[in-house]
Amino acid sequence: MPSQDKPPPEAAKEPPKPAEEEEFGLGLGLSGTRKKKPKKKKAEPAPTAEAQQASAPQTADPLKATPTSPAGAPVLVQMPEPAHAAAPGPWSKSGSGKSRGWTPVPLGTMPEPPARLVPQPTPVPQATPIPQQPPTAVVPTARAPKSMEPTMCRYQVPNKIPGNRVRAAHIRVMVNYLEMEFKSLKIYRYDVSITPDKPKKMLPDVFLKVKSKFFANELIAFDQMKNCYSLNALKNITTTERFHATVELLDQNQRSINFDVSLKATGVVDLENIKNYMRTRASSLCHPTEEIQCIDVILRQGALESYVKAGRQFFKRPSRPIDLGFGYEMWTGLFQSAIFTNKAFINIDVAHKGFPRHQSLLDAMVKDFNLDPTKPLDNQRGCDYFAAFVKGLKVVATLVGNTPSAGHRREFICNGLVGPPHDLVFTITESDGRTRKTSVAEYFAKDKNYRLRYPRLNCLWVGNKDRCIYFPIELLHVAEGQALTRQLNEQQISKMVKEAATPPDERLKKIKEVISNMKYSQNRDFKRFGLEISEKFYTVKAKVLEPPVLEIGNGKVTPRKGQWQANKLLKPEALTSWALIAVDTDSRNDYGPMIDLIVSTGGQLGMAVNKPKFINVNAKMKMLHSILMNAYRDVRFVFIIVSARGRDDYHKVKQLAEREVGILTQCIKEATARRMNQMTAKNILLKVNSKLMGINQAIDMIAMPKCIKDTAVMIVGADVTHPSPDQSNVPSIAAVTASIDPKCYMYNIELSIQTPKKEMIVEFEDMMFDHLKVYKDRNQGRLPKKIFVFRDGVSEGQFSQVMNSELAAVHSAYQRMAGMQNKPEVLFLLVQKRHHTRLFNDGPNVQYNVEPGTVVDTDIVHSSELDFYLVSHQAIKGTARPTRYHTVCNDGKIPDDEVEQLTYYLCHLYSRCMRSVSYPTPTYYAHLACLRARSLTHGEKFDNRELERKPKRLHVLDKMLQFSRMFFV
Repeated sequence: MPSQDKPPPEAAKEPPKPAEEEEFGLGLGLSGTRKKKPKKKKAEPAPTAEAQQASAPQTADPLKATPTSPAGAPVLVQMPEPAHAAAPGPWSKSGSGKSRGWTPVPLGTMPEPPARLVPQPTPVPQATPIPQQPPTAVVPTARAPKSMEPTMCRYQVPNKIPGNRVRAAHIRVMVNYLEMEFKSLKIYRYDVSITPDKPKKMLPDVFLKVKSKFFANELIAFDQMKNCYSLNALKNITTTERFHATVELLDQNQRSINFDVSLKATGVVDLENIKNYMRTRASSLCHPTEEIQCIDVILRQGALESYVKAGRQFFKRPSRPIDLGFGYEMWTGLFQSAIFTNKAFINIDVAHKGFPRHQSLLDAMVKDFNLDPTKPLDNQRGCDYFAAFVKGLKVVATLVGNTPSAGHRREFICNGLVGPPHDLVFTITESDGRTRKTSVAEYFAKDKNYRLRYPRLNCLWVGNKDRCIYFPIELLHVAEGQALTRQLNEQQISKMVKEAATPPDERLKKIKEVISNMKYSQNRDFKRFGLEISEKFYTVKAKVLEPPVLEIGNGKVTPRKGQWQANKLLKPEALTSWALIAVDTDSRNDYGPMIDLIVSTGGQLGMAVNKPKFINVNAKMKMLHSILMNAYRDVRFVFIIVSARGRDDYHKVKQLAEREVGILTQCIKEATARRMNQMTAKNILLKVNSKLMGINQAIDMIAMPKCIKDTAVMIVGADVTHPSPDQSNVPSIAAVTASIDPKCYMYNIELSIQTPKKEMIVEFEDMMFDHLKVYKDRNQGRLPKKIFVFRDGVSEGQFSQVMNSELAAVHSAYQRMAGMQNKPEVLFLLVQKRHHTRLFNDGPNVQYNVEPGTVVDTDIVHSSELDFYLVSHQAIKGTARPTRYHTVCNDGKIPDDEVEQLTYYLCHLYSRCMRSVSYPTPTYYAHLACLRARSLTHGEKFDNRELERKPKRLHVLDKMLQFSRMFFV
């Protein structure tokens, strides 16, 4: 077995020490096992009285009894449903009028939700004994679907509040939705278990064979994972016993594999629930998730079964894919999803995704990473990129040698790079029991009769992480059609955005091609399931809001097409003492022209920029801390030029400046500094002025929306950013930003580090409390009367979580600060950017994007709640994506059109440019704050167990905050 002197640094974890050779019966390669130590059991705490009471014996339910099954067959036990106890919550409304407040409520005593939120469930039939003889077609009995029961929430989602105060032009726009009609059918749902469950790509064929053999006349939709939906009840399948079948299929090596397939009835999906939801204008908390999931699975049948699935997106390799570099290529596919408002729709769009190119790993290494296969990779430039590429990659091994399995292929997941074949030495056991030591290279040469072409080239560690399976790179290929969820690098993202950005008319044409290929109207299975789909785009009423009047340094300006020009800033700050430091850059660079541009452009903007007090163009990163400490004595601001070669230099600069020294910095890439022009200098100085607590532009007080004109308001943005799925040990970052001045231009940020994938902001209350302290300090001891929150990154299924957790946290923080009898007017909007809704001009101007300020708040949104799409920006390239907003709290009963106007106006206060942006500034700043937190913690290790117990707050030095709260822009 192979072994190595030192573990591979690139691997997710150290490969185990090998025991003895095992060939999987295929003459495949080299592997070993290790003995695992038994885990110690943790001491369990004594159960509480409530827990003992909860664990008391319950009366058996004949429909939920533990099923019996043949030996070896998988058994699923249906657990009893929990009682509908209210979710415990610390606060409830009390009092009325001005004395109305929030008072503690004992656990388990929350009031029932309003009757209008609770749909009437279908009565559950009484359980009857299961007959002894096999029934011909058992109809599963179950309670009403959980999706139609409102998640317990201490708040109500407010209804629309019509208003007619905001001027707007009324138009019609086209949307990439197709109308759909469906019948109120009952669809039978079954749990599907397939053993073995790999290879995944064979599972649809396995299920299809079972269907054709046992249920040939039935109409069944399979989600290719765990569920199937049948138009009729399937014979001989009960709610307590699984149906079992065994089918045989050939794999890619023509080997026969037996698959055990079992099905169990799990309930009935009643599509009438969707019609009730649409007809009664039920709360979004009662979203019929299970029923919509059923229709989505039905819609995948037919044309999409041969596509590579990635979430709700489906891809096929195009004939001429676009090269993204670093071993990836761009595939174009489609997205489709069922949407239900007061009408039923299919949202259909084109989609783009990067896929690893199907090629030999040797070709990928040479062509995409410029590596030399005749030498070990460790010291070659680009090895880090290649190591990142192969980690987690699915590779296909071609078996070699003089065994019957030679020429066969087998797929593995790669764990990382290890040493060259000559360096990997292991002990092999002969058939007579004798042992000998050999290297991987010698093993292939003598035992497999295969001499490696590149004996100095590294091997890959593949397969189970508890075993040692090493393969030379020259024997591996990249598996085709891998829908990886890893993050692309900056160059790949830039190229993908450039290639995917298409004008509206071209995008519309591509969507029409997708619709034509799908042949919705000709799909007989859709018709049997009761689905009728139009192939014509839906048109909807829209309105175009007027842009705000903005205050700038030399008067006022009204944006046109989302842009404006300002020769002078509204409140410019002088840059009198600053320094320029170039870190690890080319010493031949001349930064004189850049300095002159910054000085002259700053003067034009009214900033009074002096020449730098000192310049250091030969700085080294290892000396930067001492250089910044010396600079801190004489200057208040430092421009730092960083090299493109140092991938982590930006993170290191921000860590040193903001957590160790306490000085404001502006990083500039070396290439940008060399080709600096006036426009670039102006954009940089917009950021610098904001960091110095200046104001670039503001909404004119006369044109200010009424809801923020006459009272103290705090505008809040909140966001959580998560690591990519391949970064399991990297925490999530939560950021909350809050305005601290009357013009809603200056913001404070609060940061928190929490466990990965944690969607809710755990420290929201404490972060809001700290914001209120800062606001009070900067506003003569006054607190805001209104708090408007724009929360990014929340899906529809998380509405109740946000309301129970974060909305409650806003009230709690305020009452901690102001007293229990005080309650602010809270407006809480959820901001959603990740969707596939696109708006198009209906008419001859289809080649252009819709105007900034275009709002759609009818038909394609919730029928009774304030739910709207807003295009607030002018897309520089491609088709503009509208942002969706859903109001979940409106204490001040602000009319809908004023909420829409406020949202649009806040898109004009972003400090980095003189353009309106695609979503409100506080939310944009929350995203920037998350990125800054990611830089400030780059390279730092966190214990997820500690973060689970208590998230970690992240702070910069107080002495910097005393000078500037806007350091993050």
